[in-house]
Amino acid sequence: MLLGKKVSIFDLKGKVAIVTGAARGIGQGIALELARQGADVVVSDIIPGDDTVTQIKKMKRKSVYMKTDISSEKDVMALISQTVSQFGKLDILVNNAGIFMPGDSTQVTEEDWEKTIHVNLKGTFFCCREAIKVMKPGSSIINISSVAGMAGYSQGASYCASKGGIRLLTKELASEFGSKGIRINSVHPGVIETPMTMDLLKDPKMREGTLAKIPLKRTGQPADIAGPVAFLASDAAAYMTGAEVVADGGWVASL
Repeated sequence: MLLGKKVSIFDLKGKVAIVTGAARGIGQGIALELARQGADVVVSDIIPGDDTVTQIKKMKRKSVYMKTDISSEKDVMALISQTVSQFGKLDILVNNAGIFMPGDSTQVTEEDWEKTIHVNLKGTFFCCREAIKVMKPGSSIINISSVAGMAGYSQGASYCASKGGIRLLTKELASEFGSKGIRINSVHPGVIETPMTMDLLKDPKMREGTLAKIPLKRTGQPADIAGPVAFLASDAAAYMTGAEVVADGGWVASL
């Protein structure tokens, strides 16, 4: 971006984006917002993403669904290669796909630990690695971490470990590939109302206790994460890399 150039914060016209975990929840919200701002979007998920694709096409943007298990190196390589084959390039990658398997740390099995780390951390790395190979200067990667990657979260050992790993992986990659003009930042959501948090928030006492920790006194919505992601994907954030954007209603600030 040239100094003094007027920039529209969310101008993503002509951009091609991949959003993982985009069939529902935060990922769906991000995919729709990127499309709303002009991007064509590849909807990647392990579950069907047809609803997201349909909504994007109603905005007159191009979109396809690609079934992807991001913990599979083969699947990730296919996702990136097929995107470039169909759309000609890749400008934006949002690594949102992830799982949360809460439980007493003394009861966590090796299988559950490995599944969380493989999907959340290894999968994010695979996606970054393959995307960087085809991205050109000016491209942007946004990794969705969590406030649980910045502070402890009871009964979330593997989740905290994986999200903390994403936080530092982002900084390492930003440092390594900044000279190639590829920006890599992380977003750290707080408690967002999605299918993943449904069980947590449906309990009145749990909801009350959660809200007591949030200065803004409300839980977040997918749109609360989609906005910061669209900003980081745009030229308005052209001088930001290795940064972490916290969208949690003030939870971490009040710790």
